[in-house]
Parts: sequence; C-alpha cells; structure tokens
Amino acid sequence: MEFNVINYLTAMFLAGIGSFGGGFGGVNIIRDFAANYNWILDEMEILRIISISQFNGYSQGMMLAGYLGAQQELGLGIIGSVLGIITFLIPSAAVLIVIFKIGGKLYKNSVFIYSLKYINLLAAGLIGVILWNYAVLIFELDPIVYLAVAGLAFFVNIYFNVNPAVIVLAGAVIGVIWRAPGG
Repeated sequence: MEFNVINYLTAMFLAGIGSFGGGFGGVNIIRDFAANYNWILDEMEILRIISISQFNGYSQGMMLAGYLGAQQELGLGIIGSVLGIITFLIPSAAVLIVIFKIGGKLYKNSVFIYSLKYINLLAAGLIGVILWNYAVLIFELDPIVYLAVAGLAFFVNIYFNVNPAVIVLAGAVIGVIWRAPGG
C-alpha cells in the first residue's frame, strides 16, 4: 500500500477505532501501517511525537495523524494534517454520540437510577476482592475471619447506612491497632 490520501485516511480511521480511550493504541496501528507499507516514518520520529504529545497533553495518535498528514508526499500540507486528525477522531465521536443517545434514555429508567445509588457498594466489593488476596497471601489471615469481617462491613453499610469509605477507613484503623506491637 503506497502512501496516498485514501490509504492515509483509511489508516487514520482504523487507528481511531483502535484508540478509543487512549491515543497510544492508535500509535501502534499507525506504526504497523508505516512498517508494513514503507511509509515515511521511522522509529525516532514516532518516539519524538510521543514525547511531544506527552508533554503538551495531546493524544499520541492524534499528533501522529497530524504529523503524517502534513508530509510532503501527500501534497496537502496543513489540510492533510487537519483531515487526518478529523478522520482519527470520527470513531470516538460516533461512539460518544451513541452513548449519549442511550444514556439519555437510561437516565429516565428507574432501574438504572436505582442501581447508580449502589455503585459505591460495587466499588467496595472490588476493593474487598483485592484485599482478600493481600490478606490471605501477605498477612496470612484466615479466610473465614476475613469473610466474617467483610460480612459485618456489608451489614453495617446496609443496616446503618454507613458510607463504605468510612467503613474502609475504620477497618484500616482497627487493622493497624490489631497488628501493632503489643496490641
């Protein structure tokens, strides 16, 4: 595949699909196109663009799309750069539009609104699973004791309506006192 406008825009669109949530995924896709099809991009240029984009806060993929679009081989200059950036951003914009359309309907749904109230419990549960591994492996805590403490924390949260962050902090304080020398 030669380096022309159609192939360039196709690569930027595919890189945009692969980089939703972070531009570094798009850099790898663009780098594969450059390596496999002998585009005018070497590894030092990629590293320079990544370091510049880290410094100024732009997406690495977007910076690379703009850089490649401005290359003289395309003959488009700044217009090629703008076209590449827009093509790179189209998939992300499409996904966001779909999310906003669905989200507008979800916020009117009572089940969704009710489930958002308990998202803190989900986060506390995930933290609990991670702490489970630490307690069993590192602190050699008996799993039954840990389950009893987790059950007690869940009960306190539901029955007394105590914030999960307060429960976690209280558990940390109790744990420090319990493990303190002479305690």
